Amino acid sequence: MAKIVTIDGIPVYQALVDAEDTGMLRVSLVDDPAVQSDFLAFKNQEQEKRVQTYAVQDEEKHLVLGVVMRADFPIFRRDADGFEYYILYNAATIRTMAEKYLAESRQNMVNTMHEDDSDVEGVQMVEYFIKDTKKGISPEGFEAIADGSLFAEYHVTNEEVWASIKDGTYKGFSLEGIFDLTPEYDAENVQRIVDQLEGKFKTILKHNNMAKLKGLLARLAKAIVSLGNITTDKGILSWDGEEDLKAGDAVFIEDAEGNRTPAADGDYVTEDGKTIIVVDGKVSEIADPKAEVAPEPAAEEAAEEAPASKFVQTDKGKLEWDGEDEDLKEGDAVYITDEGGNRNPAPDGDYTTEDGKVISVVDGKVASITDPKAEVSEEGHAQKMARIAQAFSESYDEKRKKIYEAIHALGYDPYGWLADCGDDFAIYETYDENCYSHYTRFAISWDTEGNAVASNPVEVVPAFVTPEERDTADAEFQRVKTENETLRSELETLKHTPAGKPAHEEFNAGGEVKRTGNKGLDILSRIMGAK
Repeated sequence: MAKIVTIDGIPVYQALVDAEDTGMLRVSLVDDPAVQSDFLAFKNQEQEKRVQTYAVQDEEKHLVLGVVMRADFPIFRRDADGFEYYILYNAATIRTMAEKYLAESRQNMVNTMHEDDSDVEGVQMVEYFIKDTKKGISPEGFEAIADGSLFAEYHVTNEEVWASIKDGTYKGFSLEGIFDLTPEYDAENVQRIVDQLEGKFKTILKHNNMAKLKGLLARLAKAIVSLGNITTDKGILSWDGEEDLKAGDAVFIEDAEGNRTPAADGDYVTEDGKTIIVVDGKVSEIADPKAEVAPEPAAEEAAEEAPASKFVQTDKGKLEWDGEDEDLKEGDAVYITDEGGNRNPAPDGDYTTEDGKVISVVDGKVASITDPKAEVSEEGHAQKMARIAQAFSESYDEKRKKIYEAIHALGYDPYGWLADCGDDFAIYETYDENCYSHYTRFAISWDTEGNAVASNPVEVVPAFVTPEERDTADAEFQRVKTENETLRSELETLKHTPAGKPAHEEFNAGGEVKRTGNKGLDILSRIMGAK
Protein backbone atom coordinates (compact mmCIF):
# COMPACT_ATOMS: atom_id res chain seq x y z
CA MET A 1 0.00 0.00 0.00
CA ALA A 2 1.36 3.43 -1.01
CA LYS A 3 2.50 5.74 1.79
CA ILE A 4 1.68 9.41 1.99
CA VAL A 5 4.69 11.62 1.20
CA THR A 6 6.04 13.74 4.06
CA ILE A 7 8.42 16.68 4.35
CA ASP A 8 10.42 16.43 7.56
CA GLY A 9 7.72 14.12 8.93
CA ILE A 10 4.84 16.43 8.00
CA PRO A 11 2.33 14.89 5.51
CA VAL A 12 1.69 16.50 2.12
CA TYR A 13 -1.74 16.82 0.51
CA GLN A 14 -2.90 17.97 -2.92
CA ALA A 15 -5.74 20.49 -3.08
CA LEU A 16 -8.69 19.60 -5.31
CA VAL A 17 -11.61 21.53 -6.79
CA ASP A 18 -13.96 18.67 -7.63
CA ALA A 19 -17.27 19.57 -5.98
CA GLU A 20 -19.84 22.30 -6.48
CA ASP A 21 -19.10 23.98 -3.14
CA THR A 22 -15.29 23.97 -3.53
CA GLY A 23 -13.08 26.69 -5.02
CA MET A 24 -11.95 30.27 -4.41
CA LEU A 25 -14.30 32.58 -2.51
CA ARG A 26 -12.40 35.88 -2.40
CA VAL A 27 -8.94 37.50 -2.34
CA SER A 28 -7.59 39.08 0.85
CA LEU A 29 -4.95 41.76 1.33
CA VAL A 30 -2.64 40.42 4.06
CA ASP A 31 0.61 41.14 5.85
CA ASP A 32 1.81 37.50 5.67
CA PRO A 33 0.87 35.64 2.47
CA ALA A 34 0.15 31.90 2.68
CA VAL A 35 2.85 31.20 0.09
CA GLN A 36 5.41 31.84 2.87
CA SER A 37 7.49 34.31 0.83
CA ASP A 38 8.16 38.02 1.05
CA PHE A 39 7.18 40.20 -1.88
CA LEU A 40 7.72 43.70 -3.14
CA ALA A 41 5.65 46.85 -3.07
CA PHE A 42 8.59 48.88 -4.46
CA LYS A 43 11.82 47.43 -5.78
CA ASN A 44 15.00 48.26 -3.94
CA GLN A 45 18.42 46.70 -3.65
CA GLU A 46 17.63 44.71 -0.50
CA GLN A 47 14.27 43.41 -1.68
CA GLU A 48 15.66 42.28 -5.04
CA LYS A 49 17.09 39.26 -3.21
CA ARG A 50 13.66 38.10 -2.10
CA VAL A 51 10.97 36.19 -3.98
CA GLN A 52 8.62 38.73 -5.46
CA THR A 53 4.92 37.89 -5.29
CA TYR A 54 3.43 41.41 -5.33
CA ALA A 55 4.43 44.70 -6.99
CA VAL A 56 3.02 48.19 -7.58
CA GLN A 57 2.72 48.41 -11.35
CA ASP A 58 1.72 52.05 -11.70
CA GLU A 59 1.74 54.37 -8.68
CA GLU A 60 -0.08 57.15 -10.53
CA LYS A 61 -2.89 54.85 -11.69
CA HIS A 62 -2.96 52.91 -8.41
CA LEU A 63 -2.36 49.52 -10.05
CA VAL A 64 -0.97 46.60 -8.09
CA LEU A 65 -0.03 43.15 -9.46
CA GLY A 66 0.49 40.04 -7.37
CA VAL A 67 0.43 36.25 -7.07
CA VAL A 68 -2.96 34.92 -5.90
CA MET A 69 -1.87 31.28 -5.76
CA ARG A 70 1.61 29.90 -6.30
CA ALA A 71 1.81 26.60 -8.17
CA ASP A 72 3.86 23.67 -6.84
CA PHE A 73 4.75 25.36 -3.55
CA PRO A 74 4.27 23.59 -0.17
CA ILE A 75 2.00 25.72 2.05
CA PHE A 76 2.21 24.89 5.75
CA ARG A 77 -1.04 24.56 7.70
CA ARG A 78 -2.07 23.70 11.28
CA ASP A 79 -5.75 23.06 11.99
CA ALA A 80 -7.67 23.78 15.18
CA ASP A 81 -6.82 20.35 16.59
CA GLY A 82 -3.09 20.94 16.14
CA PHE A 83 -2.75 18.67 13.07
CA GLU A 84 0.06 19.93 10.81
CA TYR A 85 0.36 19.34 7.08
CA TYR A 86 1.43 20.86 3.76
CA ILE A 87 -0.89 21.68 0.84
CA LEU A 88 0.21 21.69 -2.81
CA TYR A 89 -1.75 23.41 -5.57
CA ASN A 90 -0.82 22.07 -9.00
CA ALA A 91 -1.36 23.92 -12.27
CA ALA A 92 -4.50 21.97 -13.22
CA THR A 93 -6.21 22.72 -9.89
CA ILE A 94 -5.28 26.40 -10.11
CA ARG A 95 -6.76 26.69 -13.63
CA THR A 96 -9.98 24.99 -12.52
CA MET A 97 -10.45 27.24 -9.51
CA ALA A 98 -9.54 30.35 -11.56
CA GLU A 99 -12.21 29.58 -14.17
CA LYS A 100 -14.82 28.82 -11.49
CA TYR A 101 -13.95 32.07 -9.66
CA LEU A 102 -14.77 34.14 -12.76
CA ALA A 103 -17.87 32.09 -13.60
CA GLU A 104 -19.24 32.92 -10.14
CA SER A 105 -18.45 36.68 -10.64
CA ARG A 106 -16.27 36.93 -7.54
CA GLN A 107 -13.47 38.96 -9.13
CA ASN A 108 -14.14 42.11 -7.07
CA MET A 109 -14.66 40.34 -3.73
CA VAL A 110 -11.71 41.59 -1.64
CA ASN A 111 -11.26 41.84 2.12
CA THR A 112 -8.38 42.48 4.50
CA MET A 113 -6.47 40.06 6.73
CA HIS A 114 -9.13 37.31 6.21
CA GLU A 115 -11.26 38.99 8.87
CA ASP A 116 -15.07 38.71 8.96
CA ASP A 117 -16.97 41.78 7.72
CA SER A 118 -13.76 43.33 6.35
CA ASP A 119 -14.81 43.52 2.67
CA VAL A 120 -13.46 46.67 1.03
CA GLU A 121 -14.80 48.74 -1.86
CA GLY A 122 -12.63 50.43 -4.43
CA VAL A 123 -10.43 47.42 -5.30
CA GLN A 124 -11.38 46.22 -8.80
CA MET A 125 -9.71 43.45 -10.78
CA VAL A 126 -8.45 44.64 -14.18
CA GLU A 127 -6.21 41.70 -15.17
CA TYR A 128 -6.23 37.99 -14.34
CA PHE A 129 -3.91 35.40 -15.86
CA ILE A 130 -1.90 32.22 -15.33
CA LYS A 131 1.85 32.32 -15.85
CA ASP A 132 2.97 30.36 -18.93
CA THR A 133 6.57 31.05 -19.96
CA LYS A 134 6.27 29.13 -23.25
CA LYS A 135 3.42 31.40 -24.34
CA GLY A 136 5.31 34.52 -23.26
CA ILE A 137 3.03 35.13 -20.28
CA SER A 138 5.70 35.85 -17.68
CA PRO A 139 5.61 39.19 -15.83
CA GLU A 140 8.95 40.82 -15.15
CA GLY A 141 10.26 40.38 -11.63
CA PHE A 142 8.35 37.15 -10.97
CA GLU A 143 10.87 34.73 -12.50
CA ALA A 144 11.04 32.61 -9.32
CA ILE A 145 7.30 31.90 -9.43
CA ALA A 146 6.50 28.62 -11.21
CA ASP A 147 4.43 28.33 -14.38
CA GLY A 148 0.81 27.58 -13.61
CA SER A 149 0.68 30.21 -10.83
CA LEU A 150 -2.34 32.54 -10.76
CA PHE A 151 -1.79 36.33 -10.97
CA ALA A 152 -4.18 39.26 -10.62
CA GLU A 153 -3.87 43.01 -11.10
CA TYR A 154 -6.17 45.38 -9.22
CA HIS A 155 -7.03 49.04 -9.64
CA VAL A 156 -7.15 50.55 -6.14
CA THR A 157 -9.34 53.65 -5.87
CA ASN A 158 -9.73 53.26 -2.10
CA GLU A 159 -7.19 55.76 -0.75
CA GLU A 160 -6.97 54.13 2.67
CA VAL A 161 -6.19 50.73 1.15
CA TRP A 162 -3.68 52.27 -1.27
CA ALA A 163 -1.85 54.00 1.58
CA SER A 164 -1.60 50.67 3.45
CA ILE A 165 -0.13 49.04 0.34
CA LYS A 166 2.47 51.76 -0.07
CA ASP A 167 3.55 51.78 3.58
CA GLY A 168 3.91 47.98 3.63
CA THR A 169 0.97 47.17 5.92
CA TYR A 170 -0.37 44.87 3.22
CA LYS A 171 2.40 42.79 1.70
CA GLY A 172 0.46 40.62 -0.72
CA PHE A 173 -2.57 38.65 -1.80
CA SER A 174 -3.97 35.55 -0.08
CA LEU A 175 -6.98 33.63 -1.29
CA GLU A 176 -9.93 32.34 0.73
CA GLY A 177 -11.60 29.17 -0.42
CA ILE A 178 -12.91 25.68 0.25
CA PHE A 179 -10.87 22.78 -1.14
CA ASP A 180 -10.94 19.02 -0.87
CA LEU A 181 -7.61 17.43 0.09
CA THR A 182 -6.14 14.16 -1.13
CA PRO A 183 -2.92 12.57 0.18
CA GLU A 184 0.16 13.01 -2.03
CA TYR A 185 1.76 9.63 -2.83
CA ASP A 186 4.18 10.78 -5.57
CA ALA A 187 7.51 11.15 -3.75
CA GLU A 188 9.36 12.07 -6.95
CA ASN A 189 6.98 14.95 -7.61
CA VAL A 190 7.50 16.38 -4.10
CA GLN A 191 11.27 15.95 -4.37
CA ARG A 192 11.25 17.78 -7.73
CA ILE A 193 9.31 20.68 -6.19
CA VAL A 194 11.67 20.96 -3.21
CA ASP A 195 14.73 20.79 -5.48
CA GLN A 196 13.39 23.57 -7.71
CA LEU A 197 13.05 25.87 -4.72
CA GLU A 198 16.89 25.77 -4.51
CA GLY A 199 17.23 25.86 -0.74
CA LYS A 200 14.55 28.48 -0.07
CA PHE A 201 12.25 25.84 1.29
CA LYS A 202 14.70 24.85 4.01
CA THR A 203 14.53 28.35 5.45
CA ILE A 204 10.75 28.22 5.51
CA LEU A 205 10.83 24.78 7.12
CA LYS A 206 13.15 26.04 9.85
CA HIS A 207 10.81 28.94 10.49
CA ASN A 208 7.84 26.59 10.76
CA ASN A 209 9.70 24.28 13.17
CA MET A 210 10.43 27.26 15.41
CA ALA A 211 6.75 28.19 15.29
CA LYS A 212 5.84 24.63 16.24
CA LEU A 213 8.28 24.73 19.19
CA LYS A 214 6.88 28.03 20.44
CA GLY A 215 3.34 26.64 20.21
CA LEU A 216 4.36 23.53 22.13
CA LEU A 217 5.99 25.58 24.90
CA ALA A 218 2.90 27.77 25.16
CA ARG A 219 0.62 24.76 25.47
CA LEU A 220 2.97 23.21 28.03
CA ALA A 221 2.99 26.36 30.13
CA LYS A 222 -0.79 26.45 30.05
CA ALA A 223 -1.01 22.79 31.04
CA ILE A 224 1.27 23.30 34.05
CA VAL A 225 -0.97 25.89 35.60
CA SER A 226 -4.44 24.63 34.65
CA LEU A 227 -4.47 20.84 34.20
CA GLY A 228 -6.33 18.46 36.51
CA ASN A 229 -6.00 14.68 36.57
CA ILE A 230 -7.16 11.64 38.47
CA THR A 231 -6.04 7.98 38.50
CA THR A 232 -8.63 5.41 37.37
CA ASP A 233 -8.71 1.70 36.56
CA LYS A 234 -8.17 2.64 32.89
CA GLY A 235 -5.32 5.09 33.33
CA ILE A 236 -4.87 8.73 34.21
CA LEU A 237 -7.94 10.80 33.34
CA SER A 238 -7.12 14.49 32.82
CA TRP A 239 -9.14 17.63 32.15
CA ASP A 240 -8.49 21.35 31.66
CA GLY A 241 -9.06 23.72 34.52
CA GLU A 242 -8.27 24.05 38.20
CA GLU A 243 -11.80 23.18 39.37
CA ASP A 244 -12.92 19.70 40.41
CA LEU A 245 -14.10 17.37 37.67
CA LYS A 246 -17.83 17.73 36.96
CA ALA A 247 -20.46 16.59 34.45
CA GLY A 248 -19.90 18.13 31.02
CA ASP A 249 -16.10 18.41 31.31
CA ALA A 250 -14.06 17.08 28.37
CA VAL A 251 -11.64 14.41 29.60
CA PHE A 252 -8.49 12.88 28.15
CA ILE A 253 -6.18 9.90 28.64
CA GLU A 254 -2.45 10.58 28.94
CA ASP A 255 0.14 8.16 27.60
CA ALA A 256 3.70 7.63 28.92
CA GLU A 257 5.03 10.60 26.89
CA GLY A 258 2.36 12.93 28.24
CA ASN A 259 0.32 13.00 25.00
CA ARG A 260 -3.42 13.41 25.52
CA THR A 261 -6.23 11.82 23.49
CA PRO A 262 -9.98 12.11 24.10
CA ALA A 263 -11.09 9.50 26.62
CA ALA A 264 -13.03 6.58 25.14
CA ASP A 265 -16.66 6.14 26.18
CA GLY A 266 -17.19 3.94 29.21
CA ASP A 267 -16.97 3.78 33.01
CA TYR A 268 -13.80 4.87 34.83
CA VAL A 269 -13.49 3.76 38.47
CA THR A 270 -11.32 5.96 40.72
CA GLU A 271 -9.19 4.76 43.64
CA ASP A 272 -11.83 5.93 46.15
CA GLY A 273 -14.61 3.99 44.39
CA LYS A 274 -16.31 6.73 42.39
CA THR A 275 -17.46 5.87 38.85
CA ILE A 276 -16.92 8.46 36.12
CA ILE A 277 -19.19 7.78 33.12
CA VAL A 278 -17.78 9.16 29.84
CA VAL A 279 -19.91 9.69 26.73
CA ASP A 280 -18.55 11.34 23.55
CA GLY A 281 -15.33 12.29 25.34
CA LYS A 282 -17.13 14.19 28.11
CA VAL A 283 -18.22 13.35 31.65
CA SER A 284 -21.86 12.30 31.57
CA GLU A 285 -22.17 11.44 35.26
CA ILE A 286 -20.08 10.90 38.41
CA ALA A 287 -21.54 8.25 40.74
CA ASP A 288 -20.39 7.66 44.32
CA PRO A 289 -21.93 4.50 45.87
CA LYS A 290 -20.36 5.35 49.25
CA ALA A 291 -22.08 8.67 49.50
CA GLU A 292 -24.74 8.96 52.19
CA VAL A 293 -28.23 8.75 50.79
CA ALA A 294 -30.20 11.86 51.67
CA PRO A 295 -33.47 11.25 53.54
CA GLU A 296 -36.68 11.49 51.59
CA PRO A 297 -38.29 14.92 51.89
CA ALA A 298 -41.43 15.41 53.86
CA ALA A 299 -44.71 15.22 51.98
CA GLU A 300 -45.19 18.96 51.96
CA GLU A 301 -41.60 19.50 50.78
CA ALA A 302 -41.93 16.88 48.04
CA ALA A 303 -45.01 18.63 46.75
CA GLU A 304 -42.99 21.77 46.21
CA GLU A 305 -40.17 20.00 44.35
CA ALA A 306 -40.00 19.96 40.58
CA PRO A 307 -41.10 16.72 38.86
CA ALA A 308 -38.43 14.04 38.56
CA SER A 309 -36.29 14.30 35.45
CA LYS A 310 -35.72 11.40 33.08
CA PHE A 311 -33.28 11.19 30.23
CA VAL A 312 -32.18 9.15 27.23
CA GLN A 313 -28.70 9.12 25.70
CA THR A 314 -28.59 10.26 22.03
CA ASP A 315 -25.99 11.08 19.41
CA LYS A 316 -26.24 14.75 20.48
CA GLY A 317 -25.97 14.21 24.20
CA LYS A 318 -28.39 13.45 27.01
CA LEU A 319 -32.00 14.39 26.19
CA GLU A 320 -34.00 15.09 29.35
CA TRP A 321 -37.71 15.43 30.09
CA ASP A 322 -39.85 15.81 33.21
CA GLY A 323 -41.80 12.85 34.55
CA GLU A 324 -41.49 9.90 36.89
CA ASP A 325 -42.96 6.79 35.31
CA GLU A 326 -44.03 7.96 31.85
CA ASP A 327 -41.92 7.20 28.80
CA LEU A 328 -41.03 10.01 26.43
CA LYS A 329 -43.90 10.77 24.04
CA GLU A 330 -44.91 13.27 21.37
CA GLY A 331 -45.59 16.73 22.81
CA ASP A 332 -43.19 16.39 25.75
CA ALA A 333 -40.81 19.30 26.34
CA VAL A 334 -37.19 18.14 26.21
CA TYR A 335 -33.96 19.73 27.46
CA ILE A 336 -30.18 19.62 27.12
CA THR A 337 -27.94 20.39 30.11
CA ASP A 338 -24.82 22.32 29.07
CA GLU A 339 -21.31 22.04 30.53
CA GLY A 340 -22.14 24.64 33.16
CA GLY A 341 -25.08 22.60 34.45
CA ASN A 342 -27.66 24.92 32.89
CA ARG A 343 -30.81 23.21 31.58
CA ASN A 344 -31.92 24.63 28.21
CA PRO A 345 -34.67 23.67 25.73
CA ALA A 346 -33.30 21.13 23.25
CA PRO A 347 -32.46 22.67 19.83
CA ASP A 348 -34.63 21.59 16.90
CA GLY A 349 -33.41 18.55 15.00
CA ASP A 350 -33.24 14.75 15.01
CA TYR A 351 -31.78 12.88 18.01
CA THR A 352 -30.82 9.22 17.48
CA THR A 353 -30.89 6.99 20.57
CA GLU A 354 -28.52 4.11 21.23
CA ASP A 355 -31.18 1.59 20.13
CA GLY A 356 -31.74 3.37 16.81
CA LYS A 357 -34.92 5.36 17.50
CA VAL A 358 -35.08 8.87 16.02
CA ILE A 359 -36.59 11.63 18.18
CA SER A 360 -37.55 14.71 16.12
CA VAL A 361 -37.63 17.95 18.14
CA VAL A 362 -39.49 21.08 16.97
CA ASP A 363 -39.77 24.23 19.13
CA GLY A 364 -38.25 22.39 22.09
CA LYS A 365 -40.86 19.63 22.04
CA VAL A 366 -41.00 16.08 20.68
CA ALA A 367 -42.66 16.19 17.25
CA SER A 368 -42.31 12.48 16.52
CA ILE A 369 -40.53 9.31 17.62
CA THR A 370 -39.76 6.79 14.88
CA ASP A 371 -38.25 3.34 15.12
CA PRO A 372 -36.75 2.11 11.80
CA LYS A 373 -36.58 -1.39 13.24
CA ALA A 374 -40.29 -1.56 14.01
CA GLU A 375 -42.75 -2.96 11.46
CA VAL A 376 -44.10 -0.04 9.42
CA SER A 377 -47.87 -0.09 8.96
CA GLU A 378 -49.26 0.87 5.56
CA GLU A 379 -50.02 4.56 5.28
CA GLY A 380 -53.56 5.61 4.50
CA HIS A 381 -54.26 7.90 1.56
CA ALA A 382 -54.92 10.98 3.71
CA GLN A 383 -51.79 10.46 5.81
CA LYS A 384 -49.62 10.05 2.73
CA MET A 385 -51.03 13.17 1.10
CA ALA A 386 -50.53 15.14 4.33
CA ARG A 387 -46.89 14.03 4.49
CA ILE A 388 -46.34 15.08 0.87
CA ALA A 389 -47.92 18.47 1.54
CA GLN A 390 -45.72 19.01 4.59
CA ALA A 391 -42.60 18.08 2.63
CA PHE A 392 -43.67 20.56 -0.05
CA SER A 393 -44.12 23.46 2.37
CA GLU A 394 -40.73 22.76 3.98
CA SER A 395 -38.69 22.39 0.80
CA TYR A 396 -40.06 24.82 -1.82
CA ASP A 397 -39.07 28.45 -2.06
CA GLU A 398 -41.35 31.44 -1.66
CA LYS A 399 -42.14 31.82 -5.36
CA ARG A 400 -43.24 28.21 -5.72
CA LYS A 401 -45.33 28.53 -2.58
CA LYS A 402 -47.22 31.45 -4.16
CA ILE A 403 -47.89 29.37 -7.29
CA TYR A 404 -49.07 26.49 -5.10
CA GLU A 405 -51.42 28.84 -3.20
CA ALA A 406 -52.85 30.22 -6.45
CA ILE A 407 -53.66 26.69 -7.68
CA HIS A 408 -55.11 25.78 -4.30
CA ALA A 409 -57.35 28.89 -4.50
CA LEU A 410 -58.98 27.42 -7.63
CA GLY A 411 -60.19 24.47 -5.56
CA TYR A 412 -57.56 21.93 -6.53
CA ASP A 413 -56.41 19.25 -4.09
CA PRO A 414 -54.12 20.97 -1.49
CA TYR A 415 -52.16 17.73 -1.19
CA GLY A 416 -50.86 18.07 -4.75
CA TRP A 417 -47.28 18.68 -5.83
CA LEU A 418 -45.62 21.12 -8.24
CA ALA A 419 -44.01 18.73 -10.71
CA ASP A 420 -42.58 21.68 -12.68
CA CYS A 421 -43.10 25.42 -12.92
CA GLY A 422 -41.71 28.67 -14.29
CA ASP A 423 -42.67 32.34 -14.28
CA ASP A 424 -45.54 31.71 -16.71
CA PHE A 425 -46.58 28.09 -16.24
CA ALA A 426 -47.02 25.32 -13.67
CA ILE A 427 -47.55 21.56 -13.87
CA TYR A 428 -49.56 20.40 -10.83
CA GLU A 429 -49.53 16.74 -9.85
CA THR A 430 -52.39 15.26 -7.80
CA TYR A 431 -53.16 11.74 -6.69
CA ASP A 432 -56.38 9.71 -6.75
CA GLU A 433 -57.42 7.26 -4.03
CA ASN A 434 -55.23 4.59 -5.65
CA CYS A 435 -52.22 6.94 -5.54
CA TYR A 436 -52.11 7.28 -9.34
CA SER A 437 -50.75 10.60 -10.59
CA HIS A 438 -52.74 13.16 -12.61
CA TYR A 439 -51.17 16.29 -14.13
CA THR A 440 -52.77 19.68 -14.85
CA ARG A 441 -51.06 22.56 -16.67
CA PHE A 442 -51.86 26.15 -15.61
CA ALA A 443 -50.95 29.50 -17.09
CA ILE A 444 -49.28 31.63 -14.38
CA SER A 445 -49.32 35.43 -14.19
CA TRP A 446 -48.38 37.85 -11.39
CA ASP A 447 -50.37 40.75 -9.95
CA THR A 448 -48.96 44.11 -8.86
CA GLU A 449 -48.43 42.84 -5.29
CA GLY A 450 -46.27 39.94 -6.44
CA ASN A 451 -48.90 37.23 -5.93
CA ALA A 452 -49.31 34.39 -8.44
CA VAL A 453 -52.54 33.99 -10.46
CA ALA A 454 -53.35 30.56 -11.96
CA SER A 455 -55.67 30.15 -14.98
CA ASN A 456 -56.48 27.99 -18.04
CA PRO A 457 -56.15 24.55 -16.42
CA VAL A 458 -55.56 21.79 -18.98
CA GLU A 459 -55.05 18.11 -18.14
CA VAL A 460 -51.74 16.85 -19.56
CA VAL A 461 -49.65 13.70 -19.46
CA PRO A 462 -45.88 13.45 -18.97
CA ALA A 463 -43.76 12.47 -21.94
CA PHE A 464 -40.26 11.09 -21.64
CA VAL A 465 -38.40 10.49 -24.91
CA THR A 466 -34.77 10.07 -25.90
CA PRO A 467 -33.15 12.53 -28.35
CA GLU A 468 -33.21 9.78 -31.00
CA GLU A 469 -36.92 9.15 -30.46
CA ARG A 470 -37.59 12.87 -30.67
CA ASP A 471 -35.74 13.19 -34.00
CA THR A 472 -37.61 10.16 -35.41
CA ALA A 473 -40.94 11.58 -34.27
CA ASP A 474 -40.14 14.97 -35.87
CA ALA A 475 -39.26 13.30 -39.17
CA GLU A 476 -42.45 11.19 -39.11
CA PHE A 477 -44.50 14.28 -38.32
CA GLN A 478 -43.07 16.14 -41.31
CA ARG A 479 -43.74 13.15 -43.59
CA VAL A 480 -47.35 12.84 -42.46
CA LYS A 481 -47.81 16.60 -42.75
CA THR A 482 -46.54 16.62 -46.35
CA GLU A 483 -48.66 13.59 -47.24
CA ASN A 484 -51.70 15.23 -45.70
CA GLU A 485 -51.16 18.44 -47.69
CA THR A 486 -50.91 16.39 -50.92
CA LEU A 487 -54.13 14.52 -50.15
CA ARG A 488 -55.93 17.78 -49.40
CA SER A 489 -54.84 19.17 -52.78
CA GLU A 490 -56.01 16.06 -54.62
CA LEU A 491 -59.35 16.14 -52.79
CA GLU A 492 -59.96 19.75 -53.88
CA THR A 493 -59.28 18.73 -57.51
CA LEU A 494 -61.64 15.75 -57.30
CA LYS A 495 -64.39 17.95 -55.89
CA HIS A 496 -64.49 19.84 -59.19
CA THR A 497 -64.09 16.79 -61.51
CA PRO A 498 -67.23 14.86 -62.68
CA ALA A 499 -67.19 11.16 -61.91
CA GLY A 500 -68.48 10.24 -65.50
CA LYS A 501 -70.26 11.65 -68.58
CA PRO A 502 -73.86 12.96 -68.14
CA ALA A 503 -76.54 10.40 -68.98
CA HIS A 504 -77.79 12.36 -72.02
CA GLU A 505 -74.24 12.41 -73.42
CA GLU A 506 -73.80 8.69 -72.78
CA PHE A 507 -77.08 7.53 -74.25
CA ASN A 508 -77.95 10.21 -76.76
CA ALA A 509 -74.58 10.77 -78.35
CA GLY A 510 -74.94 11.84 -81.99
CA GLY A 511 -78.72 11.77 -81.72
CA GLU A 512 -78.77 8.00 -81.70
CA VAL A 513 -80.34 5.96 -78.95
CA LYS A 514 -78.07 3.23 -77.69
CA ARG A 515 -79.22 0.18 -75.81
CA THR A 516 -77.32 -0.73 -72.76
CA GLY A 517 -79.20 -3.80 -71.69
CA ASN A 518 -80.40 -2.02 -68.58
CA LYS A 519 -84.16 -1.45 -68.80
CA GLY A 520 -84.18 1.68 -66.68
CA LEU A 521 -81.31 3.33 -68.57
CA ASP A 522 -82.80 2.43 -71.94
CA ILE A 523 -86.15 4.02 -70.97
CA LEU A 524 -84.31 7.15 -69.77
CA SER A 525 -82.37 7.25 -73.01
CA ARG A 526 -85.57 7.16 -75.09
CA ILE A 527 -87.17 9.89 -73.05
CA MET A 528 -84.14 12.17 -73.35
CA GLY A 529 -83.80 11.38 -77.04
CA ALA A 530 -87.40 12.26 -77.59
CA LYS A 531 -86.77 15.69 -76.30
